[in-house]
Amino acid sequence: MIPQAVIAVTAALTLKSDTAPVVVKVNKPRGTIYWGGAGLNGDYIADQLKALQEAGIKSVFSGTRSYTLPADALRSAFSLRYRGGPDFEDWSIHGMEDNHSSQFNMIGYSYGSLLAAHTAYFYAESGHVIHHLVLIASPIDGDFLNDLIKHKNIRKIVIKDLPQYGDPLFAGMTEARMMASFVRLGYQMLKTIRTNEGWGHFYYAADSSEGSHRRRELAAFLYRQGLR
Repeated sequence: MIPQAVIAVTAALTLKSDTAPVVVKVNKPRGTIYWGGAGLNGDYIADQLKALQEAGIKSVFSGTRSYTLPADALRSAFSLRYRGGPDFEDWSIHGMEDNHSSQFNMIGYSYGSLLAAHTAYFYAESGHVIHHLVLIASPIDGDFLNDLIKHKNIRKIVIKDLPQYGDPLFAGMTEARMMASFVRLGYQMLKTIRTNEGWGHFYYAADSSEGSHRRRELAAFLYRQGLR
């Protein structure tokens, strides 16, 4: 078993007796949605969905919302990693209402982790329960992360950083650390493209038999964390 760096945070789902009823004005999706890295493309995304289903996590959907790889990468660094930006986007999900899943889970890898974070916060604020929020190799800002951890409607947050593989990004990192990581990330991306071995931050993005094995290890880990 390859060693994994994992932090799991659980928040109690308890409302005070004097809490006013919440008026829910958004749809009620169920199941598990997964967002990949910048560009939301690459064969690894479909393979990760398949791996999740093989592990026993049913009603799995692929998330959207990409503005091209370069634009997504810039948004990750300068706006999406913060709770307040961008505040003009509609974070609602459509197409996940008609299934019988007992859970509502969000999984995001890299850029996708920030989409998952914003979407989870949007639904939690609207009164929905998020059973699991999984942030993989996420550059999310510390204040935004703490807001998610403290939210009463998010039951469990799983943070999976990848320092053992050389990933310079991690949940809660500062803006200075984010800026300092750009050269290393570029090197790892080019090396991954050249060798297709999934280096550093791109550990789960390799389009190879080894990459497929890693994604199945990830899916099995998430199943053990309680995702169904």
